[in-house]
Amino acid sequence: MRSFFQKSNLFHWLFWGIYVIYGIMDSGSWIRIKGFMWSLQPLLLFYAMIALLLYGNIRFLIPVLLEKKKVALYVVGLITIVMLYTYLRSLNQQYWDAQVWPKDPMKITDYIHWNFLNALWFLVMSSMLYYAQKSNEQQQRVKNIEISQLQTELKYLRSQVNPHFLFNGLNTIYGSIDRQNQQARDILLQFSDLLRYNLYEADVDWVELEKEAVYLQNYVALQRARSDSNMQIELDINMIDPSVKIAPLIFLAFVENAFKYSTRDDSQRNIIKISLQQATGRIEFTCSNTYEQQEQAEGGIGLTNVMRRLELLYKDHYTLDIKKEDAVYTVHLTLLV
Repeated sequence: MRSFFQKSNLFHWLFWGIYVIYGIMDSGSWIRIKGFMWSLQPLLLFYAMIALLLYGNIRFLIPVLLEKKKVALYVVGLITIVMLYTYLRSLNQQYWDAQVWPKDPMKITDYIHWNFLNALWFLVMSSMLYYAQKSNEQQQRVKNIEISQLQTELKYLRSQVNPHFLFNGLNTIYGSIDRQNQQARDILLQFSDLLRYNLYEADVDWVELEKEAVYLQNYVALQRARSDSNMQIELDINMIDPSVKIAPLIFLAFVENAFKYSTRDDSQRNIIKISLQQATGRIEFTCSNTYEQQEQAEGGIGLTNVMRRLELLYKDHYTLDIKKEDAVYTVHLTLLV
């Protein structure tokens, strides 16, 4: 009930307030002849037809058809509801006018032209209402993102370790590792690359898909090096346009979760599968892992944060499906880019 009175509905309240007053004033002759209570019946019917026209466009035609590039279907839908509204309203007006002026009946064709223009006007108004509200919501999302970024930056500044000191320390450790122990040197380099990406490259709003893919490859390589031989780790990446921009580290929480909760039982197959596939206009990310049924949680702070980021940055442009089936935990994320 509270959402009904939210600020985002202000445009609708203004529209209906003005039109209700206009409708009553326009029905003055009915009211003088038949009284207000009688006139309320046709008025409510007209308001209901206007609401169907208005919200049929706002709630279905624009978001489901027009915004998903189904222009032909949108045009067909518009023509259908305009013709339906024009005919029904003309029929209603003919009926109620005949009740008020029985000796001077009018043909239904006498109402068609005006009601057709009336329908077009309401479609324009409904489209303006939709995009005004959408613009208002977008501004609110941007404000929320800015607040969230400021809070994140404050937390980062409080917990920041001097990066130069950290990388100097890693270089010292790298130089101290025996040259014959190439695996340990490679692991340290991968860790250094991960750290550098987190500190320098991921501290932006958007990054190239290719950079995220390389980060995933380094992260998985590091995890593979520390995993037992009974752990089967698969990573499949396919990009058609590596320059496409996405939110940084948007996949990491799901991958971390997979390694954290994956089974480690020597008596069974322990599997982690990660897939990053790019198609025209979208990115498909899938991450699945076997898990101990008493252990896999619904998600900690990391998953909560990434879901919040998705809602802020990709609202109405992503789908997230998480399911548990046959002791396999699967995350499927689709980003429209």
